[in-house]
Amino acid sequence: MTAESAQIELPAPRERRAHGPWSDLALHTIGWRAFQDLCSQVCEVVLGRPVEIFREAQDGGQDAVFLIPSGTDAPPIGTVQCKHTSDAMRALKLSDLTAELENVEELVKAGQADTYAFMTNMSVDAPVAAAMRARLRALGVRKPHILGRQYIVRVIRTSARLRALVPQVYGLGDLTSIVDERLSEQSRALLDSWIPKLRTYVPTRAHRDAVNAISNHGVVLLLGNPSSGKSAIGAIVSTIASENPDNTVLALTSPRDFEAGWNPNDPGRFFWIDDAFGSNVLRDDYVQDWASAFSKLRAAIKHGNRFLLTSRKHIYEAARRRLGQRNLAQFADGSAVVDVGELTFEEKAQILYNHVNFGEQSQSWRSSVKPHLPAVAAVHDFLPGIAERLGDPNFTKGLAPRESSLVRFMEEPTEHLIDTVNALDDQLQAALILVYVHQAGFDPSEHDVLAAQAVAELTGYSLAKIQDCFAELKGSFLKLSGSKWTFAHPTISDALTEILRQKPHMMAALIRGATIDTILNSFTCEGSPLIRDALVIPATLDDALVGRLGHTPDEWHRNWMLFHFLSYRASGPVFAKAVQQFPDLLRRSCWRTDLAGNNPQIAAYARAHHLGVLPDDLRWEAADTLEFAVVTNLDPSVFDEPDMLALIPPMKLVGMGLALRTTVLPSLEERIDEIVADADLDEEPDSHFKKLLGVLDRIEAIGVDADATALIDDARNQVARSIKGLEERKRKQEEGSEDESDWTHIVTQKKEEAPAPTPVATKRSVFDDVDK
Repeated sequence: MTAESAQIELPAPRERRAHGPWSDLALHTIGWRAFQDLCSQVCEVVLGRPVEIFREAQDGGQDAVFLIPSGTDAPPIGTVQCKHTSDAMRALKLSDLTAELENVEELVKAGQADTYAFMTNMSVDAPVAAAMRARLRALGVRKPHILGRQYIVRVIRTSARLRALVPQVYGLGDLTSIVDERLSEQSRALLDSWIPKLRTYVPTRAHRDAVNAISNHGVVLLLGNPSSGKSAIGAIVSTIASENPDNTVLALTSPRDFEAGWNPNDPGRFFWIDDAFGSNVLRDDYVQDWASAFSKLRAAIKHGNRFLLTSRKHIYEAARRRLGQRNLAQFADGSAVVDVGELTFEEKAQILYNHVNFGEQSQSWRSSVKPHLPAVAAVHDFLPGIAERLGDPNFTKGLAPRESSLVRFMEEPTEHLIDTVNALDDQLQAALILVYVHQAGFDPSEHDVLAAQAVAELTGYSLAKIQDCFAELKGSFLKLSGSKWTFAHPTISDALTEILRQKPHMMAALIRGATIDTILNSFTCEGSPLIRDALVIPATLDDALVGRLGHTPDEWHRNWMLFHFLSYRASGPVFAKAVQQFPDLLRRSCWRTDLAGNNPQIAAYARAHHLGVLPDDLRWEAADTLEFAVVTNLDPSVFDEPDMLALIPPMKLVGMGLALRTTVLPSLEERIDEIVADADLDEEPDSHFKKLLGVLDRIEAIGVDADATALIDDARNQVARSIKGLEERKRKQEEGSEDESDWTHIVTQKKEEAPAPTPVATKRSVFDDVDK
């Protein structure tokens, strides 16, 4: 590099600075490998180019050496030496350079030390730095730099991009010394609950892919198994977004929250929606809501809003099948979907190191397990959330510090968590059950009285005594989100599901006491299709279940969930008993769906008709609804549901076919023109014609005459021309609008840049100082 570019100088102060009192960062706690990575990222940000790890130093593995790539027109190359200490009070001494002098001489002779930077987390006094620079110049280094803790902290404080690259620094000091005072109230609450975990965070490839997806598409969906780290990435990226003074970060729990929270006049909102399609099992009401909300989401992105959604893999897969063509295009083609489960060994090792190092385990325990931690990191299905539990003594009681036990802890986390919960005192278990029956979380000032009473009777503890346990469980099993107590991680709910499944006497109490939302969304009947992570209600409790279903509040959103439960989760006996004992259930009203084939109320009518318990007037009402959907709304979905088609009497079905031929086909030219005129350019042009083309396919499949075939061909050709016209309109609209949202400050790398530095193979283990 040139002499000028080799100088390592702090960039000019930015106009927008973080506010708050000065505080130090606990760099001594992050471990030598993480400090090495931090130094490389500091160099990349300051120099404006990536750095490359060259070799490990020759002094027993205490340091790492980086090469600074030279410019295209100048040969000099610089070297960066980093030295980490776990002693917070240690100051740099002149003698600390002695072991490196021989290396420096060799680097100078090889032309690799035109610039030499010595980076350390030790404090550096000016006289020591001056003496070191003089000694380095005597060895032939033209531009020596001694950069201590004060310098590194200052760079971190002034660079949002650096904090995006190494976000765990948020957890190393006083939050007010880093985060801008303009954070929204919602963002502050979000950060407060995540601050204890931020310092353990390791930015992985999934982290960078998530940032890039938001930069490129305005939205990202993080997919992963339980404990894979989806929520951690969501919290980190939301934290970074909050640093933009034009952003308002909103942590939401459902698609309806988004529709209520989106303000088209506020282009700077960042929406973080964790478990977007349901936490433990698929929420079919969420799927329905997203089907209608995705068009608003696209419009919100056009206005500069950004979105981060997370979901368990199997839950999104089920949602994806239900959404079909109504899915968001970036999710359907995978361009904005990131799998967070792909981790390198180095990433897994650093994650495990951080959780054990920053956890609450004793030093003797850490020393006893240190030799076995590499084997734990090497587990194929390694999960960050399970690594976090290894740092918490609440989850490792009775765990032998042997390699086989530790590896099994990672490989079979559910079994160990079940044993851990079962080992808790009965009163602590009662507290977990109380939260479990309140699906959205237990709020002491606003909870379901009957559900709380059922838990108290089941466990034998008063509600006051149960609530006294919350503080003891906080941070390990429970967390306080606003005024609500919720599980620290969804897997705790999974473990309770397995525990309760094996205790019939508890199941009876839960059916009587759990909130109706918990029953409708998280339970299923014995004999119904198995739903992963759902609690199965044994047939012996059918009568108790029917009683709860019959008293579901008559509200549109709960009626929608009730119809869905009756259609897809209720066993045959439960369905028949429910509609016979409570005949008015089928006469309730609920939300309408875009596609009739997805309407759970019609599905419930179809099931009742099949069982011979559907009143005639409701059958005719359903038949009229389906005919209107096909003939007027051009909705072909009912043809894929034989049980729904059976609701339409034969003669009416014949009349519907005639209407398609004599009324619908001749009017398609006008229909297509209307679709074009009303088209929303925020949606994909071809999406407006999917239902119409589906109806054409169905008409053709029925068998039609030559004249009808000609009309079908003409309609398809007109649709093709219309799509091209909409594509041109969409292109012109996009060219005429500018996205003023600036997310470039959090992009960690551009695709054309060299990859982030990767540590070379070394005999020194990342766990070397985990017990210091």
